[in-house]
Amino acid sequence: MMDNDEKATRIKNVLSHYQLGELVNYAQNTRGCVNLSFAIQTRKNDRITSYFLRQYKIGIVEEELLFEHSLINHICEIGKPVVARVHPTRDGKTYVMEQDPTSPNQTIFYAIFDFLPGEDKYTWVNPHCTPKELAQSAQVLAQYHQAVWNFHPLGFRREPRIAQFLEPIKNNLHTCITQPHLKMVQEILLPHLTFLDQKIEELITIFQSPAFQQLPQLVIHCDFHPGNLKFQDENVIGLFDLDWAKLDYRIFDVALAIYYFCTEWEGMKDGEVRLDEAAHFVSSYQTALQNSSTVPPLSINEQTLLNQFIEAANLFVLNWSIEDILHKKVVLEEYIPYILHGIHSAIWLADPRHQQEISQLAVTHSA
Repeated sequence: MMDNDEKATRIKNVLSHYQLGELVNYAQNTRGCVNLSFAIQTRKNDRITSYFLRQYKIGIVEEELLFEHSLINHICEIGKPVVARVHPTRDGKTYVMEQDPTSPNQTIFYAIFDFLPGEDKYTWVNPHCTPKELAQSAQVLAQYHQAVWNFHPLGFRREPRIAQFLEPIKNNLHTCITQPHLKMVQEILLPHLTFLDQKIEELITIFQSPAFQQLPQLVIHCDFHPGNLKFQDENVIGLFDLDWAKLDYRIFDVALAIYYFCTEWEGMKDGEVRLDEAAHFVSSYQTALQNSSTVPPLSINEQTLLNQFIEAANLFVLNWSIEDILHKKVVLEEYIPYILHGIHSAIWLADPRHQQEISQLAVTHSA
């Protein structure tokens, strides 16, 4: 854990690679769960400017930054949606690469972005957006998909598509129950492990079907939730955090968004999809693409698989918790609600009645 002096020193050192001025102030952003981030202010020619500095998680490789930053630059050229521009260094790169002073064998990457205006109104946990915010968010996701429809990024993202990622998710669950220090987590997981295994195998089989192979693919955002949007009143005015973006199926991005925006977190309803909100989100997304000359609305084929992709989205997010527990020093009590939410969601989504309701939602709003 860095103290304030060390943080300031590190930020100043990163800034020395740019032509953005001298550090005036900084504040650590505590909302992020993966990277270490700071809101910083610099002075250049008597002008104070705000930026967003990200110290990337340990383990990311240079090719993944090239992937993310080429994506950001591409969207900035198009102009919609509004994303935080990544700034070039003095030598023209979009990142700074340094050896970790506390661990010489590890590399740390940094990047500086524009600081987007607007309000950080929500996090990814238990958001309750207004109908207008839901519609606006769905429209922004549609804009993003239009921007990247035929885009080919530089570099690569190591994480496989969701269809290939399900088996590693299953393996992580089994690894978790073998660790002696994770008894608190095991007590929650073990009663449901057979069910989760069966669900993963079921999805793997479905995702090998001919219908699945024909689904449109693009560079999905893969983390599209209200906490990664900036709002002004009820309008979405900015989209950020594209470091999870990867090549995958378009419908998975929509399913992840529905899971994030429309899943209940409280009380006996924990894990339930608020179907009226999901319907509003899908309808708004479809409407935004109705007259698009490049990107079609969701097809019947995509929407027929919507429930299965929401199930996969839930497992994808549950796996984030499991990987943190396995590989980081975390406070287990803080992760218990995430694990319970994932299990409750999996149970709710597996109910044939709810599968039928989501299937009807898809048919109602088909293109």
